[in-house]
Amino acid sequence: MTAVRIQEMGGIVELADVGTHQLPSGETVQLPPVILAEFERDPKKSTLCIYGHVDVQPAKMADGWTTDPFNLTEIRGNLYGRGATDNKGPVLAWLHAVESYQATKKEIPVNIKLIIEGLEEVGSYGLLELTRKRNDSFFADVDFIVISDNVWATRTPALTYGTRGSSYFFVEVDGPKLDLHSGVYGGSIQEPMSDLIALLGSLLDHTGKILVPGVTDDVAPLTEDERKLYDNISFDLEEMKRVAGVKHFLQDTKVLGTGATL
Repeated sequence: MTAVRIQEMGGIVELADVGTHQLPSGETVQLPPVILAEFERDPKKSTLCIYGHVDVQPAKMADGWTTDPFNLTEIRGNLYGRGATDNKGPVLAWLHAVESYQATKKEIPVNIKLIIEGLEEVGSYGLLELTRKRNDSFFADVDFIVISDNVWATRTPALTYGTRGSSYFFVEVDGPKLDLHSGVYGGSIQEPMSDLIALLGSLLDHTGKILVPGVTDDVAPLTEDERKLYDNISFDLEEMKRVAGVKHFLQDTKVLGTGATL
């Protein structure tokens, strides 16, 4: 449906094959294609690539929805439905922006490319491989990438230029081969649960600062220009606490609250 909509708008569309995936049951399924599309191809213009996804998390009325999550509903000027903000709504907003230029017969100031997938919520299977394969073709002339997959901290539109990353590690703690009696063996052997708790507790201090040696060596320090930008951000700590359902944050100012401690 998304690909057809783009084609009807005059876009050039390719449904890029990203292969198959094996389910835990052993069954192999074909992955949905990734949409690669573009509206302009003027070498004199910069090229903007827009990323989006049209898959969503599961939703049902029993989860607490007051309206059908898969039937977009307007209530007092607000739109309710699964994917309204993450991420069907933003994808549609970009298409509407292109349509607005077309309807007013105004020239789009940049070349527009789109990459739209249907597996973001489960890990974007095949997407990384696809982008690497097309690095010297579809993405070769891309100057900017926009990801409209976020929420506003207030009612003021926000331009997000960075987010936190994640690192995953797998740890195994060895212990006795048997389930031992604590009254007999307690205090005389290394207990895996206690060891694991101690290990995890050594990663952070009580303020959330990472204690792993060298982990922040390559992290760029907060510059004075960035700090000034944060001062002007429309960000209400008290409202953020209310939304998060907590009484305190690890930091008490919006500048440090943005993650400068990391």
